[in-house]
Amino acid sequence: MTRYELDTIIASGESYNTEFKQSVNSDLSRELVAFANASGGRIFIGVADDGKVPGVTITNKLKSDIQSIATSCDPAVVITQEEVDGKVIAIIIPEGQDKPYRSTGGFYIRTGPSSIKMSRDQIVGFIKSEGKVKFDELRNEDVNYPAERNDLMVKHYMGISGINTSLTPDELLINLGVLYTEEKLTVNNTGVLFFIRNPRKYIPNNAIHCVLYKGNKKVNIIDKKTFDDDIITNIEETISFLKRHLNLAFNITESRRMEQLEIPEVVLREAVVNAVTHRDYFEKGADVMIEIFDNRVEISNPGGLAKGLKEEDFGKKTLARNPLIASLLSRARYIEKLGTGVPRIREKMKEKGLPEPVFQFDAFFTVILKRYNSVAELRKELKVSEAKAKRIAAILEKLGSGEKLESEKMASEMETTARTIRNDIATLEDAGWIEGKGTTFAREYELSQQGADKAGRYF
Repeated sequence: MTRYELDTIIASGESYNTEFKQSVNSDLSRELVAFANASGGRIFIGVADDGKVPGVTITNKLKSDIQSIATSCDPAVVITQEEVDGKVIAIIIPEGQDKPYRSTGGFYIRTGPSSIKMSRDQIVGFIKSEGKVKFDELRNEDVNYPAERNDLMVKHYMGISGINTSLTPDELLINLGVLYTEEKLTVNNTGVLFFIRNPRKYIPNNAIHCVLYKGNKKVNIIDKKTFDDDIITNIEETISFLKRHLNLAFNITESRRMEQLEIPEVVLREAVVNAVTHRDYFEKGADVMIEIFDNRVEISNPGGLAKGLKEEDFGKKTLARNPLIASLLSRARYIEKLGTGVPRIREKMKEKGLPEPVFQFDAFFTVILKRYNSVAELRKELKVSEAKAKRIAAILEKLGSGEKLESEKMASEMETTARTIRNDIATLEDAGWIEGKGTTFAREYELSQQGADKAGRYF
């Protein structure tokens, strides 16, 4: 780092990832763990809070002292040191890979330009958010076991998993890793979700909410159900809800007529199982949501990508937020193989000729499954080429969202000519899907009722 670069940093002042210290003192360990517990950062030794640079005398002992302070943190904080202009030491702290880190004074985290000591509740929440504590492995001391054991579900699970039926229920649950025998018999949260009657009594946010809307907005509800039984019953009831409200098509083979859902059942199963397996059960007040619209199905669960899984690795690698839940569903053949769910969803949607599924992850993980391939449907209905159907789909979507249609701008976006777009518009006018008003050069378009119906179906 050059002196110019340092001066630029100093001019910006202290921040979330930048700290100035005039000298090395007992506070350094606090700053080191705060950065390691957050997103990493840099500490500049020899720079005062006001941005002046009195500097320090850089010696091997000073560097050794800094390294010792980093090593004395629990666990040790990884750092590198860099000299700047012969009078400043820049300590570079990457985001920690073994959070949470503790200094002699406690647990700290970076908040804005300050290092703040975490309270007990903040520490607990931090550990949970970092995935250090697995919800599915936590023991649930509130359950009166075995009085509240669901023996019908135990028997059902043994059957669908192909497990030796000579095992007693306790032996089965111990072997599955959901029952502990020290002092008294205690189940963990996975045991509650699978094998305890009325699991919502102990895990209030275990439910799946299913809603059918009229149209493409969350306005008019036609049907809704909440399933809050054991995890396998919830999955099956949810699939039944989806099958009840999605359209059937018929595939005629040489030997028989086969019914097929408009969205393949395997896709729906993968998405629902993924939602209950990888949801964040620590997140209170939020449940899995299944929403059916005229043009799509949205399946969402609280908790985005699991901690440690990068966005670019999504669909290529797997990291289970609740590995024990995933293991039990895998044994029951609800999960074919960990990490293959997303590729299978994509593959089956493509085989069906449906659009690529959309995956979104922020505080929630959401998969959006389109019910129709607008291009294929438009091509068939209007008897046009695929390229023209794509342009017409874009025009309908734009008008359906309330945007103004401009031929020149649309041509640029679609990488074609304005004349081609005008021909597409003429096709839609002839079909009675759009209506034009005004002169040739100042003409404005809007969807007719028929066109609005088409746009609503597809977009």
